[in-house]
Amino acid sequence: MNNSMASVPLQIRSTGIEFLNRIKTMALDLKAKISGEEYISFEEAIAILQMELRFPQDRALHFVKRFDHNDDGRLSSVEFSQFKTKIEETKVSIVPKFKEYDSEGKGYITLEEASYILQNPPFDFPAGKVVHLLKKFDKDGNGKLDIEEFSDFYAEAKATNEEMTLRFAQLDRDGNGVLSPEEVVTVIQEMMGYDEQMAVSLIQMFDKNQDGSLDKTEFMQLWSNMFGR
Repeated sequence: MNNSMASVPLQIRSTGIEFLNRIKTMALDLKAKISGEEYISFEEAIAILQMELRFPQDRALHFVKRFDHNDDGRLSSVEFSQFKTKIEETKVSIVPKFKEYDSEGKGYITLEEASYILQNPPFDFPAGKVVHLLKKFDKDGNGKLDIEEFSDFYAEAKATNEEMTLRFAQLDRDGNGVLSPEEVVTVIQEMMGYDEQMAVSLIQMFDKNQDGSLDKTEFMQLWSNMFGR
């Protein structure tokens, strides 16, 4: 910061910034009137979101801002259309699942409930993967997932499960639902550069029940440790 700016009192600088923001808003209003473009305020969008999906106030604002692509503090007709489409997609695909797990109607699910979801069918995620996802999507760190956090959480869990299921099926050549060392060794050698003995030792390390094969949960733990995903 130069000396001339440093010498300006903080209150005056703040007032100046507020004035410039008001000028910017007035200019945008004038531009919208001239072009005939329609837009809605954040407050209007938040009210819609809370009515449709019961988002808490602070999370609703965060959600709305994701669609303000030009950072002008409101949603144009195009941005609002994208916003509404996302609401409808969430209502169809996520809300039923959220209500299924939030059976008491609290408006959130706890991390313990989310952990239970991930460690049971159809996911069957290993503990390490569960902890990673919970930390990633509990954005405000309050130990709960509201509808927005749950939406992102469930979408990634579903995508991860689909990816792992596909990889597992590709390796499970005999289709018996578990992977023998022979079915896994080659991919470890090709992707990690291990020799056969090292590949077999790695498989044995993740064969938790020591039955000589890897089920889907054990395979996911192995894959996550090799590639971090």
